[in-house]
Amino acid sequence: MPESPDPSSRRPVATFQPFTTEMAKDMGISTRQLRGRRFRRVMHGVFIDHRVPDSLPVRTRSALLVSPGGGTASHLTAACLWAANAQRTGHIHLSYRQFGSSTRHEIKIHRFTYPLDTSSRHGIQVTSPGMTFMHLAVVLDLVQLTAFGDMLVKRKVITPDELIGYALAWSHHGAHLGSLAASYVRGRVDSVPESNLRMLLVLAGLPEPTVNFPILRPNGEERYRLDLAYPEIMLAIEYDGRWHDDPEQAAKDEVRRSWLRRQGWTVIVVKASDLYENADLTVERIAAELSARGILLGPRRHDYQRYFGPVLASEDDPFWGPSQA
Repeated sequence: MPESPDPSSRRPVATFQPFTTEMAKDMGISTRQLRGRRFRRVMHGVFIDHRVPDSLPVRTRSALLVSPGGGTASHLTAACLWAANAQRTGHIHLSYRQFGSSTRHEIKIHRFTYPLDTSSRHGIQVTSPGMTFMHLAVVLDLVQLTAFGDMLVKRKVITPDELIGYALAWSHHGAHLGSLAASYVRGRVDSVPESNLRMLLVLAGLPEPTVNFPILRPNGEERYRLDLAYPEIMLAIEYDGRWHDDPEQAAKDEVRRSWLRRQGWTVIVVKASDLYENADLTVERIAAELSARGILLGPRRHDYQRYFGPVLASEDDPFWGPSQA
C-alpha cells in the first residue's frame, strides 16, 4: 500500500507567507507541528516557515490577518515600508474608514472619516506617500518630517513638487506643519543625518547650502559629490557617520578631501557629536567660515535648539548647576 504523502509537501509556498492557526488546519498542519521547529510564531495565532526571516512586511501581513478586513498599513508602518530608514515603531499601524478595532497590544488602529489614499508597497495596501507624510505631521517634529520627505523623494515615490501640492491641498490635522516641512524637502539627499545637518543650518538662519553638489571631471562625468556645499565660495560641508571611522574609508576620505583642498575648496567635516550634541558650536563654526568669505549673514535664529543639542544641562551650567541626583 503506497504511503500517504507528507502534509508538508502540500505547503511549500503557502507557509512562506504568514498564516493563522485556522488556516493551518485547512493546510493539514497540526498544532503539534506548529509548535515544532518547522515554523515560528510571528504573533499570537500567526505562524510562518522558520526559514523566512523577520521583516516589517511579514509582521504587517500577519497583523492584517488578525485584524478586521479592509485595513491599510499607515503612519510609521507605512513610512518604513516606503522608506526603510524611516523612524521605527514596535506597533503595526492600520487605518480604517470609520470602523475597525483590535485588542492586540502590537497593533495600533486608526479610524478616519475621510477616504484613504492608498497604494501598494511590497504587496501590501498602504497609505500613499503623500498621505503617509501628512499623517506623520501629527507624530513627527519639523526636522524628522522633513528628513522623511527627503527619503520619500530619494526612493522616487514622490517628487518635492508633488509633496508640496499634496500638503497644500490637505485640510485635516497636521496641515500647517506638513506644508512647512514639505517646503524644506529636497531631492538628491542621501541620508537622514544629511537632512538634519541641512535643517540645522537653515533653522539657524544661515543660507541654505546646495545638496549633493557634483564635482565634475573635464569630460563632464561626476568625480565627487559633496554632501552640502556653498559652491560660489567653494565651501564644502560633509557629514561623517560611523562607517567613516573604518580605516579604509577614512583613507579614501582623506585622499578625496586633500584633492578638494588642492582645488581651492575648504572642507568642514561634521560628526554625529557635532550635529546632535554640540550644535551651537557647529553653527558658529560654519557661520564664521561663511562670514570670512564675504557672505553677509542675517540675525542668528535659535529655532534649531528645539531639535538639536544636549538634552541635559552640563555640570557647569550657570542656571541649573551640578546635578542633584
